[in-house]
Amino acid sequence: MNRWSPFSLPLFSTAGVALLWLAAGCNDKSVPPTKPVQIVNGESYFPMHDGDIWYYNSGNFIYQVDGDTTIDGVVCKRVLKGGETDQAWTVNSQRFAVHLLEGFMWLDPPLDIPLNLVKNEPHQFSSLGLVAEGFVSDADSFRISGTLTFGGYVKRTINLVELDSCIQLDYVSKTRIYFKNGTTLDDDAAYSEYYARGIGLIYNGDIGLDEAIINGVHLPTAGP
Repeated sequence: MNRWSPFSLPLFSTAGVALLWLAAGCNDKSVPPTKPVQIVNGESYFPMHDGDIWYYNSGNFIYQVDGDTTIDGVVCKRVLKGGETDQAWTVNSQRFAVHLLEGFMWLDPPLDIPLNLVKNEPHQFSSLGLVAEGFVSDADSFRISGTLTFGGYVKRTINLVELDSCIQLDYVSKTRIYFKNGTTLDDDAAYSEYYARGIGLIYNGDIGLDEAIINGVHLPTAGP
């Protein structure tokens, strides 16, 4: 509240000063600070029970959790694509992490999604991708870096089912591939991912979910 001092207003009457104090008090309405929007119960957006399966793009992309594997000393969930090992994941209350990509690139440190992200506050990430020993490739390694921003909670509709409280994650990334012949190749990208609670990734610009079977239950399904 702006404090009006009667000693600084000699030309005002006592009554006038009192009215000014009253007006100032009426105009001084305390506004509580806005609570930031933050991801809540983040683990629920990344289910990974053994046997969980996701069908994308009319079944052209099928991912399935298939037991455990160890990546750089860390026990992870193996994720198959088309029956072959494609990724490796871990999740806890702090983060979801990808330790393996495309079946031959392991990541140091893992690419992760912190589960305490606050809306519109970018998270910086950087990881070195190393080609697994024995895999034949012209590439030696790659570096991926950029920002990940929680865009807030949104609604998405799949198979006429409206999914509330999906999280939107916005990426701005740069990838530099290092080839064995000493050359490099850069690629910049900006895209968004959407995850549904209890289901996982439903859309990322390239693939869209048809159906998932999570812990034996077909999703999404309409409510009663």
